[in-house]
Amino acid sequence: AQVIAQDTLCDPAEDNCRWTLIQLIRAETVGIDVAFWFMEDQWYADEIISRHNEGVPVRVIIDTRANATYPRNGPILDLLRNAGIPMRRYLTSSILHWKMMLFDGQNVVQFSGANYSTDAWLPQTGTDYENYIDEAIFFTNNEAIVNSFRTKFDDQWVSTTSATRAGGTWTIRGTAAQ
Repeated sequence: AQVIAQDTLCDPAEDNCRWTLIQLIRAETVGIDVAFWFMEDQWYADEIISRHNEGVPVRVIIDTRANATYPRNGPILDLLRNAGIPMRRYLTSSILHWKMMLFDGQNVVQFSGANYSTDAWLPQTGTDYENYIDEAIFFTNNEAIVNSFRTKFDDQWVSTTSATRAGGTWTIRGTAAQ
C-alpha cells in the first residue's frame, strides 16, 4: 500500500516528515536508492539497514567530506558500510548536495534541501512553528520526476570519474558492476 499521494510537500514546522519517510522505507520491497551530504539521525540508518537485512536492495551515494563538519555522519556511514550496504563515494570538486531517497517498488522519490539530521524533519516542540528548521520536503510519485531521479542516480552509480566504491558489493538494478 502506498503511503503518500502524488506531490506532497511536507513542512517540518508543523508535520513529522521523518515519520512519512520512515513509513516509505518500511513499505519498500523492491529497492531503495539514497544520496546525501550528511546523515546524523541514526533512525534512518537503522530503518535502511533493516530493509537491507530483509533482502531489499539498497544503494547509497555519500560524500565523506561532510564528516569534517558533521562528526556524527562518519559513524552513520560506518553503520551502513558494516551492514554490507553498497556505497559509492562522490569525488568531484563540489559537494554532493543531493538529499534524496528513491523507493523503486512504490515509484516514489523524496527530495529536498533537508539533510537527514535529527532536527530538520519535524518540529522540535509540541507547538507548531515554535522551534523548527525551515525546510520543505517533497514526496512525489510523478513518473517523469521519479524516472529523472532514477536516471541521474544510475548515471552517478556507474560513473568512474565522479564516484568510487565506498563499501559493499555494488550493482546497478540487480546486475553486478565491473
